[in-house]
Amino acid sequence: MLNLLLSGFLVTASPFTVLSIQTQQSSIPAIEELRGGEFGAAVIDLETGDILASTGSGSFPLDDPDLFMLAYTVELMKNNSISPDTIVGRDETMAERFRRAFNGNREAAGRAMWTVGLESLSAWVAANGMEDTELHDIQLQWEGAPQTAPSMSSWEDVAHVLQIIYSGMNMPSVVEIIDNPDMGDGQASEVAQGWDLYGWVDAGEHHKTFALIALSPEGRKLGLVLLDNNLCCQNKGDLAMMLLWRAATQL
Repeated sequence: MLNLLLSGFLVTASPFTVLSIQTQQSSIPAIEELRGGEFGAAVIDLETGDILASTGSGSFPLDDPDLFMLAYTVELMKNNSISPDTIVGRDETMAERFRRAFNGNREAAGRAMWTVGLESLSAWVAANGMEDTELHDIQLQWEGAPQTAPSMSSWEDVAHVLQIIYSGMNMPSVVEIIDNPDMGDGQASEVAQGWDLYGWVDAGEHHKTFALIALSPEGRKLGLVLLDNNLCCQNKGDLAMMLLWRAATQL
């Protein structure tokens, strides 16, 4: 019945986090000049909401909407409408379900979507003005599973939900969910060395998505968003992420 509870709460959920992201004029030439794919990227100052640099436009594939599910749930947690320790089935708490989903467990992600409700989630996205985002159900991986269309979004909308998630990092359960994102073994694994890194990485057939929160020992708090499509190879996404990180450290 929890999914029905969240659906009923939608009317009051949308105003909890009001963001006013101001886009600066800095570009990211290294990514703009990169061949072998289409890219949208941004660096966000998470303390002010300012976009420090950006490039690209339009919508890109995310495959599954895990990041948006978590942002919606963070707002519910902040309003005390649901607890991360709520048992949502199979002796599994809300926080455990999301942690497994962020670790790549598509069955857990499907259960998280059942908890949240695709209709409620999509309505919340629309109510928050994220017009470039189109969400679809989780693509399960068992043989014969129904095929779903990939979710789509823009770097602007992903920056929006990334800041919502950052605003919930005073809750240990949120930190646990997004801690230690799988950066792989390529060039992206070198990103944010010496910083605390949190977030979400998603790889599909022709894309590799990064939505990261990087906290420096000196107190700097950056959001890093990289969306792409039609990559010539997975390594191209890693290279773009490294270029984005280098640009961020020079701002």
